[in-house]
Amino acid sequence: MPRKLWAVLLVCLLAACSSKEVLLRDLSERDANEIMGVLYMASIDADKAADPKGKSFSVQVRDADAQRAIAALHAVGLPHQVRPSINEVFKSSGFAPTPFEERVRFAYGNAQELERTLSLMDGVLNARVHLVIPEAAKRGQVVQDAKASVFLSYDDRYNLELSVPRIRRLVAESIEGLKTDNVEVFLTPSKLDMKKIASVPLTSFLGIRVQADDFAYFVGLIATLVGIIFVLAALVAKPLARWRGFKWS
Repeated sequence: MPRKLWAVLLVCLLAACSSKEVLLRDLSERDANEIMGVLYMASIDADKAADPKGKSFSVQVRDADAQRAIAALHAVGLPHQVRPSINEVFKSSGFAPTPFEERVRFAYGNAQELERTLSLMDGVLNARVHLVIPEAAKRGQVVQDAKASVFLSYDDRYNLELSVPRIRRLVAESIEGLKTDNVEVFLTPSKLDMKKIASVPLTSFLGIRVQADDFAYFVGLIATLVGIIFVLAALVAKPLARWRGFKWS
């Protein structure tokens, strides 16, 4: 009987220690690493796991940390929204693309590349670029200018206002025929207080401060440890009593 009880208590202890859930799945390795870095900065324990084929990754956190993890990732604009590829926007029909499709493909591809580049700037949380590429002017028509709009959500600890001229120049020089004056930049500051996001509500148990979300887990762990101690005491007490000549009932 003591052996069975020992096994049950050991299983309960292992189950309590391994209570984790998948927070995000089907991630690229780059996105998974970026998410792991943010969670580490927020003092949240996380694991990265590859799928059997190694083509995508998932991130796991403890059940008690799931809500804090979501809040921390949301604050920095993660995970990045997956935008449809140009091939998904314009599915192949088997015919040569029209001039309109070619123009849209060009604008869409350039906008995505610019978004990736702008996202690499310090403090940028999210970037969106919209391009207007006019049709080639026909004889007698006035040539229309290309235009661009850039939206950036950024961490307000960075002064991105100083970078607006460089952003305009970067976008203008990436698109043929686009003038710097025709690039509009919209900045939206976002207050990012990682300490507040990572703060954990605490409670007290037997004079020990523990996370409020971990209270049930902590009590269960203590009960399991106490049970193990009783089992060990019983296993030691029985041979000890026999050795001293006492009758074990």
